[in-house]
Amino acid sequence: MDPHTEQVLEWPVLIDCLANEAASTMGAACCRGLAFTSDLQTARILQQETKEMVDILEGTHPLPFLAFPDIRNVLARAEKGGILDGSDLRDIALVVGLSHTIKHFLEIHGPSFPIIRARFLILQDLMWIKQIIDSCIDLNGHLRDSASPELYQLTRKSQELRQTMRRQLEGILASQEYEDLLQGQYFAERENRCVIPIKAERQHVIDGIVHDISGSGATVFIEPRHLIELNNSIKFADLQLAQEERHILQDLSSRVAEQVWAIRENLSFLANLDCLMAKARLSIKTNGSPIHLNQEHCIDLEQARHPLLALTKGQTKGQVIPNSIRLEGETSVLIISGPNAGGKTVSLKLVGLFAMMVKVGLLPPCGPDSKMPLFGQIYADIGDSQNLSKDVSSFSGHILNMIALLQNIGLSGKPANRDALVLLDEVGSSTDPIEGAALAEALLTRLCQLGCTIIATTHYPTLKTLAFRNPHVRNASHEFDMGTLAPTYRLIDGIPGGSSALEIAERLGLDSTIIQSAQLLIQKQEYDLDAIFRILQSTHTELKRECEQAAYLRQEAQHLFDEAEVTRNQLQSQKREDRQRYRKQWQQEFSKAQRQLNQIINDLKTDKTLSKARSIQQTIGLVNQEMISRLPDNFLESSEPPHEGDLVEIDPLGTIGILQECLEGKKLVSIRVGTQTIKTAPSAVRRATVSSSKENLSGPQQFSWKRPLSTISTRTSHPTSNQATGQYQHELVIRGLRLDDAIEMTLAALDHAMVAQAKYLKVIHGRGSGALKTGIRTFCQSSPYVQSFRPGDPAEGGDGVTVVELR
Repeated sequence: MDPHTEQVLEWPVLIDCLANEAASTMGAACCRGLAFTSDLQTARILQQETKEMVDILEGTHPLPFLAFPDIRNVLARAEKGGILDGSDLRDIALVVGLSHTIKHFLEIHGPSFPIIRARFLILQDLMWIKQIIDSCIDLNGHLRDSASPELYQLTRKSQELRQTMRRQLEGILASQEYEDLLQGQYFAERENRCVIPIKAERQHVIDGIVHDISGSGATVFIEPRHLIELNNSIKFADLQLAQEERHILQDLSSRVAEQVWAIRENLSFLANLDCLMAKARLSIKTNGSPIHLNQEHCIDLEQARHPLLALTKGQTKGQVIPNSIRLEGETSVLIISGPNAGGKTVSLKLVGLFAMMVKVGLLPPCGPDSKMPLFGQIYADIGDSQNLSKDVSSFSGHILNMIALLQNIGLSGKPANRDALVLLDEVGSSTDPIEGAALAEALLTRLCQLGCTIIATTHYPTLKTLAFRNPHVRNASHEFDMGTLAPTYRLIDGIPGGSSALEIAERLGLDSTIIQSAQLLIQKQEYDLDAIFRILQSTHTELKRECEQAAYLRQEAQHLFDEAEVTRNQLQSQKREDRQRYRKQWQQEFSKAQRQLNQIINDLKTDKTLSKARSIQQTIGLVNQEMISRLPDNFLESSEPPHEGDLVEIDPLGTIGILQECLEGKKLVSIRVGTQTIKTAPSAVRRATVSSSKENLSGPQQFSWKRPLSTISTRTSHPTSNQATGQYQHELVIRGLRLDDAIEMTLAALDHAMVAQAKYLKVIHGRGSGALKTGIRTFCQSSPYVQSFRPGDPAEGGDGVTVVELR
């Protein structure tokens, strides 16, 4: 990556923010040493890896904080055979323990994070080293007394000798013999030997060895002769103790040396894992999302925010205005215009930083559906390139940068290089506006011909209109609020924007007379063009606001529609429940009526006089009226048009009948009333209701039409039954019905046939799967109406028919 590009895009600043998120010095070093990848698949894996770590950190089982020490020098010393001290061994145990924890985590939760698991599950499990070190070294880096039996014994012996020495010294300090000799009531150590402070002028009184003298010369530190042997014993015990400690440390160091390679590998993995966790933490802070990397050189950034602004504003709880940036299809040049300090350079740097972030696995702060190519080369010329020490002006600096850019990308005649992203801030500035604009347009045209993807900012009117002359160029502009005379920092796609220099100068407090003079000096054509740009921006903003309002209203309408749909489903469900309740109620009433009819039939069999028949007919009418009166008034009401087989009412006649054909497209329709057929206009026909049924149904017909008969057809085509021809006066068609409905209709038909004193009932159920046939014949076996039943003859319909002989 070009160092100049990194500097002007503030990449080092972002990397410093990333390094600050690391928990270890090695992790921070990995962050600062991230390498850019140019492989598309690798970049996608790096992004997915960071997303998995974000999920881990935000999940219920996060990884431990990776604050581990840098032990590379310690491992190098162990590798050379050096003896490590306790603190070094403690640090090694910490690294080994963290490695074990990470490996254990990935073994349990790894399937949910496949990329991280594949990369870091190869950590070496060296827990046995940690256990050995922990058994000998405490958390402060000191050897434990229990490190070895010899060390324990020597420690106890040394402590006992020192206790004996202490008692001897305390006895000397308390003795009257030494009262005039002592300089103070204390004892000390010199050269690891216990001594007492004696006045210099009385030192000849004490028989012993002089070890030291005070700075003033007033005190001489003497080891009394009778304590020499005890001091020697303490010295010898300390030497033995140090020798044992050295032996233990040497043994531990040799064990570490045997596994230096594995520990070093684990250390490297932990540093990389800490770097990955830093990426995830930074992504969480900036609310970053993976970008869909493509090979079509399509830039489509949704709700993008500058990462450094997202970090700083997040700390101050400020708001960063998100913007969408698009550059796709045949378009390879995006020219951003708009007011000064309106956000043009921020948008330019945003695209550059995003292009660099995806090359190292950082998640840019943008919408989850954003797209971007993986650029192999990124060039940026932003800011002032003036260098007085090298005698380079601002314009010269920009031109030198462009020359270097063209040399790196390639001259014309070479293949197109759409792998390069070029970012130019105020291209062609710092010189005569007319010449600078012409030079800028020529440069953009050349870069476009070379196949680069270019984003440039400008205030030049000729560049703002370049999109109308070149199909590969697209406009965008930062909005300027004419009401507040301030930039809104919102990027408007597809239209150029005015610079609004005079308005901003006025808002900043420049003298109004100067502003008015400047307005008079501006050529009318240029001023009108700037006004047109402002009108376009205003119109676009208003249209966008209206679109958002329309989208909101559409969403509300959809919400209301969904609520209505739920209500409709609830009503339909309630309707089905009501029908089931009414059907159960009717079945109960029908069972009661059936029992009454059975009694009537038995009475009729014993007394067949005319008076008895009339009495029975009257009783049946009363039973039917009582049964219909018990039905709810709305049981048969429906807004649907009647269908063939439905019970209908003929309005002019007030008569109830059965519709024989569909109403649609007919001038006259047939309705069977009793044994007769009536022709009438469809407009005179409506579905029958319970109230009309109560008024018009009478006699034996009244029993059988308890609900709309959209699936049932009955006919009376012959006055008598003829078994030879297979034609019967009473026939029931139940093809296609559910078994429960079919049995209910069969009950009604049997009732009707018994009242009519018919001998046979022909039930047409069809063959089908045989379930309906089996159910009807099983029902006939237990029916009190049925004397016998049989399958139909071939002339009657074969096995698709059941002929019932009534009692």
